[in-house]
Amino acid sequence: MRVLVVVPWFPSDLAPGSGIFNLRDVRLLAREHEVTVLHLVRPEFVSADESFISVADEGFGIERVPYGIASPATLLPAVRRVREMLNEADLVHSMAFSALPVMRLARPRIPWVHTEHYSQLIAPPRSRAEAIALGALKRLFRYPTETVAVSSSLAAVIDRYRRVPSTVVGNEVMMPVQRILEHRPEAIGSTPMRVRLLGVGGVVDRKGPMQAVEAMIEMRQRSIDASLTWVGEGDLAVKLRRRVAAAGVTDHLHLPGHLPPEKLSEELLDADVFLLPVETETFGVAIAEALAHGLPVVASGTGGHEEFLPPEASRVVDERSPGVLADAVLELLSDPELWTKLRISDYAASRFSPETRSVEYRGVYDRAIRGWMARRH
Repeated sequence: MRVLVVVPWFPSDLAPGSGIFNLRDVRLLAREHEVTVLHLVRPEFVSADESFISVADEGFGIERVPYGIASPATLLPAVRRVREMLNEADLVHSMAFSALPVMRLARPRIPWVHTEHYSQLIAPPRSRAEAIALGALKRLFRYPTETVAVSSSLAAVIDRYRRVPSTVVGNEVMMPVQRILEHRPEAIGSTPMRVRLLGVGGVVDRKGPMQAVEAMIEMRQRSIDASLTWVGEGDLAVKLRRRVAAAGVTDHLHLPGHLPPEKLSEELLDADVFLLPVETETFGVAIAEALAHGLPVVASGTGGHEEFLPPEASRVVDERSPGVLADAVLELLSDPELWTKLRISDYAASRFSPETRSVEYRGVYDRAIRGWMARRH
């Protein structure tokens, strides 16, 4: 089947970490379908050195069209290109919230599937203006033939606007590049222990990198040899460096920026605890990937991660304060019921099987085709 994927969040030269989860979904779909990607790339991420029409090594085509939901002048050109490309597709699959206005104006006359990831849909609005804008845009969820949400909490929001309920299909989870070895963290005793903390996500307040730094500092003040690696990019990096310098622990914070999958996998394998003091997550890809690499997890916030984190390998705390986070890390590592790394990894492999996701998406596409044909008649 010819599938057109319309997606605003997707990796590009200037934003290689953007929408990795969408890229993984496209790879999954391309195993069974002829896929073309129309990337609605934000104007500020347009690279003069990057071809706007290319063929990916995985075997699907990519075309990039400048579009930003806050840039009205880009809307109609994007809509026109979607309409043109719909003529060559049997099914259209949009991914991510900001694609909905383009898709609605394009008015597809083929089955339309939409997958949603946007975490702000389940978070409290940051302003009255945002609340009004989101309230208006959420109504667009009624138009796709089928919708997919990456967590039950997100599905509950979407389904307020739909007659046909959403299907929950979690994001793809990267499995380790090496074999997980049987391992049990050293129990906490009277002597200092070494704890290598790892966080993965944007270096932005919502993800909690500053709270992770403060937790690391708190642990060092308790004579724990703690260090923190935070993988990701964002505006808070300078503040993080200033904070560790002021605390005299500069050597114990590592900020490598964005890492390719194989390097990220190595970091996950080397760490002792995954720490993500996030406000909210729609699914929590980084958290799931930590489990896949055998890492016990300490997290905060609400969202999809609450649905899959096992108590034998995690703690989810209500506060993002340094003391609470440090307590959770140390209590988890000293828990006699804590799973080994191998058992944690095996749990994740069974929970996030790509074969299961393929079957689920096959069912979504079948229902979309039947639903579209029913509407026509």
